[in-house]
Parts: sequence; structure tokens; C-alpha cells
Amino acid sequence: MSDNGPATAGLSSLLSRLSSIPMYKLLLIRKYLLKRRIAWVSLLAVTLCTAMVLVVISVMGGWLRMFQNTFQGVTGDVVVTTRSLAGFEGYEEIIERIERLPQVSAAVPVIKTWGLVNIDNQIIDGVQVIGVPIERIGLVNEFPKSLYRQYNQPIAEGREPPATPSFDLIPGIPYESFREGGSRYPGMIVSAGLVGIGRDAKGEMKRPAGLYQAWARLEVLPIQPDSITIQNLSSSPRLYWIVDDSRTKLWQLDQRTVYVPFDVLQRDLDMAARTTDDIDVTTGQPYVASARATEIQIDIKPGTDPAAMVEPIREIVTQVTGDPLVNGGGRLNVQTWQQAQAIWLAAIEKEVILVTMLFGIISLVAVFLIFVIFYMIVVEKTRDIGIIKSVGATNAGVAGIFLGYGLAIGVVGAGLGFAVALAIVRNINYLHEKMGQLLNVQIWDPQVYQFDTIPNTMDPRTVSMILITAVIAALMGAGVPAIRAARGNPVEALRFE
Repeated sequence: MSDNGPATAGLSSLLSRLSSIPMYKLLLIRKYLLKRRIAWVSLLAVTLCTAMVLVVISVMGGWLRMFQNTFQGVTGDVVVTTRSLAGFEGYEEIIERIERLPQVSAAVPVIKTWGLVNIDNQIIDGVQVIGVPIERIGLVNEFPKSLYRQYNQPIAEGREPPATPSFDLIPGIPYESFREGGSRYPGMIVSAGLVGIGRDAKGEMKRPAGLYQAWARLEVLPIQPDSITIQNLSSSPRLYWIVDDSRTKLWQLDQRTVYVPFDVLQRDLDMAARTTDDIDVTTGQPYVASARATEIQIDIKPGTDPAAMVEPIREIVTQVTGDPLVNGGGRLNVQTWQQAQAIWLAAIEKEVILVTMLFGIISLVAVFLIFVIFYMIVVEKTRDIGIIKSVGATNAGVAGIFLGYGLAIGVVGAGLGFAVALAIVRNINYLHEKMGQLLNVQIWDPQVYQFDTIPNTMDPRTVSMILITAVIAALMGAGVPAIRAARGNPVEALRFE
């Protein structure tokens, strides 16, 4: 009995005074936490695992939220789309009827097609061409906020941006001196990636010089609704001046897209209303072809679920177009923006779940590490456990000591892990930028991850769940050793060498 010297005697004396006071558990937990440095390894494991999971889930979850918010920002709450590049007729009447619905704020037509662009004989590429009525597009989405010259630059300089953007030529630029008749060309907005605007490996934003003095030749191919071959079709080229650039932060749009006036593109695609050579058998007059668009973007008033407006809008589209197969496999679809991007959103959600599961499995290491360390502590403290029981501690009291020990490890480790994760997530883009400058390495490639910045926000609900899980994991790791300690025989424990 004397082999343990003054340490055992001191512990016995302390417990003899406090055996009837529940506070002894807290005193022992504090003593073990501060003195048993091997337990700090389990504390470090909980901290690192918590921080790792929080950072990964925050980035992946933030990626999903950014994707959702960005797509919602570049389209309407509800969209009417067609599978045909020839577009659909009757969009003007459809818009008029839709805007009569009390739940609808605005509806705006859009034309999307493909073309070839030549920018100042420097960039020749295939592009997505989007025709927008730019004075109204801000009513249904946040495209105007993506513009550099007409929105972001004025804000950065402390000036008020214009109420509505435009394709007007930039005042003060001598277009006539660059090209004869140049002042008659319309304006074009180019996507940032198309003209090389973006961050380099060091994280610095680069913009080409002379961008707003560059001309662009855009060539599109008109397609009629009854076209079955392109052999007899002729392209429609037109010259433009670049008047602004757009950076939506969505890689699909920012890489190869140009934006032009809706009416100009409509004429070049032969989609404007026109009189044909055919004779209307009812009136005996030349048949007038209706104007066409490829998409209608609709903004729903706050407080109304966009999904609830799909059916009323579908009925309007069916009545105007006479197409009974709207949303039924026909050429027209009425969808919320989430439904329109369901494939992308579902894929990212599955990636988030998969990554969460993988890092959750990795985090089981902390549970096993706590189990091993606590088991070692229980074995090492067998004599102390015998003394505790001999002065009146119950099995539940002994188990409570080690469960409380595990709880303390979990709470402190989860708290430290949260602090570390918060510091990393809040400064992750700064850290990435510094890594690029020091190591010349770009880990977050916008061409792969769709966005040119790393998500740096933490969802409170997700954080709470992860912290609670970390504490529970620590308790699980301490559970078996606590049971072993509680079931020990005090006489045999006092004999333990």
C-alpha cells in the first residue's frame, strides 16, 4: 500500500473530506484534464477533426449555396423555355397575361443562341449569345450587378451607378476615328473570361488594356421553326463595340458569353415580326409571322412560392401557343429556377453528402483515440478508482467521472476546433491568395469549381450539428472505459500494482 507514496495518501485524504459532495467529480475531472497530458492527444484529435469537418462542410455547403444564389441571380424565379433555337411565337401576349397575375412583379423576354465572335482580330471563338432588353432585365434578375463599368466600378469609386444599364456607346471615345461609320455600331457586353479578365495564380485581378475601344464581329445563324437543314441558311454578321464586361461569378456564363441588345439579335436571327410571301387563306392578305423569343424570365413577388405559380403560368402558355404538351414532353417548359437547374443542383448536393460521409468516417479516428487513451487512464488509475469506491463513491459516480472527463474533452475540443475552423474559413480566400503568391500554386481553379472565389461562410445550423456530434463522439469514446471503471471491485483495485 505504501508503494504509491504521498500521492495516494493525498488523494485518499481529499476524497474522505469530499466523498459526500458531488463536487468531487468536477475536481477529479479538472485534475485529470490538467495533469494527464496524454489526454491532450485526444483533445487535439477532437479539435483537429472538428476543424477539418467544419472547414470542408463550410466550403462544400457554401459552394452549393453560392451556386444556388448565383443561378437565382442570373435568371427569373420562374422561366418559360423552349428546346428549339428557333424560339416560340406569342411571347408578347404571354408576357402581357402573366404580368396581370397579382403574384407576378415582371416578365422579360430573352433570346439565347450560339455564334462566332471575332474581337479585334485577337479573340476568335464560339460563344453563347444572349439578347436582353437591358433596360428591363434588372426587374427579373441581378444581371446589372455583374457589370463592371456601369455598376461595380462606380460603387468602388464611391459613385452612384446608373438606374438602369444600357448598351449605349461610351461617351468620349472617338469611334469614328477607329472605323468609318463606327458610331452607328451597337454596344456589346462581353463575359469576363472571354476577354481574359480574372485572377492569376497570385490571386490578383487582371484586366486587358484598351478593352472598351475594341470592336467585335458577331455572326449568328437564323433558324426558322420549319427548318430541317442549314444548307440553305445564311449567317448574319454584325459589328459591335465592347461597352462593358460582365462577371456573374458563374463560370459557365463568364467563360464564353456575349450579351447584345434584344431587338438587334432578334432582327439578325430573323425572329422579329415580319410579313412573309405566304398568303393567309382567311384574310387573303400576306401572312405576318409573329415575333419570337427563346425564353421568358419571370419575377415572383415576395411571399409567394414560385413553385405555386408554375401551373397558372403553364396554363397561360398553353392557351396562347396552343401547345397541349407544355411541361409534358413538348417543345416548351415552365419551371422554377431550381427545376431548370435540377441536374446541377442534385449533383452538387450528392457531392456534399459524399464528402460529409467520408470525413465523418475519418473523424471516427478521434473516437477510437479517446477510447484507447481513456482505457489506458482507467487501467493506470485502478488503485485511485478503488480508493474512490472505498470512501463511498457509487458505480454511477465513478462512471460519471470518466464520462465527465470525456464530456470536457469533447466540449473543449469542439470549441477549439470551431475557433480554428472559423479563422480558416473567414480568411480562406486571403490564405489562398497568399499561397498563390508564395508558392505560385492555384488550388481553387475556377474552371473546375465554377466560382472564382472560395466560399467563406458558415451555416449556423450545420455548425451546431457538427459541434454536438463532436461532443457525442467524445462521450462515446469514453463510454466503455467508464463502464469498466464503474464495474471494478474496490478490494481488487486497491491490490492492483
